[in-house]
Amino acid sequence: MATQRTSFEPGLAVSTVFDQIGPLQEQLAQIAVILEPIQQLSELASVFEPLRQFEERIRDLAKVLAPMHDFQHQLQQVLKQFSPLETLDQELSQLCLSFRESLCQLATALEPAAALQDRLAHLCIVFEPAKALRQEFSALAQIFERRSTEMPQ
Repeated sequence: MATQRTSFEPGLAVSTVFDQIGPLQEQLAQIAVILEPIQQLSELASVFEPLRQFEERIRDLAKVLAPMHDFQHQLQQVLKQFSPLETLDQELSQLCLSFRESLCQLATALEPAAALQDRLAHLCIVFEPAKALRQEFSALAQIFERRSTEMPQ
């Protein structure tokens, strides 16, 4: 009976070991595709500095308007005695209501950004192993690089 001799093929052996992670590498490649939209999101974040400045101005305005709000509260206590002041009370109420509604709309407009921040924080946690794994695989690759250069030829 003839014996069949097979030769060891290093490339085939290595590819056989790493074939099992082929689907995982495809998923990792999809991560790279997502980087562009993330860059676009980073650029959109430039909106926050002007909003911060606006918020500071509105806060200053609120400090100026606070005495007006106190005045309105005091005015409401004497409206029964001075009914002609009801128009002033209504106008002050409308001004406060309009400010409140506009601030609520702005806060609502920021909800998707806040939700995105929460999702990004979660993604940071989920992707934390990527750094460690990259370092570990790189370190292993360096071990093989050193050993292959130390081998006599």
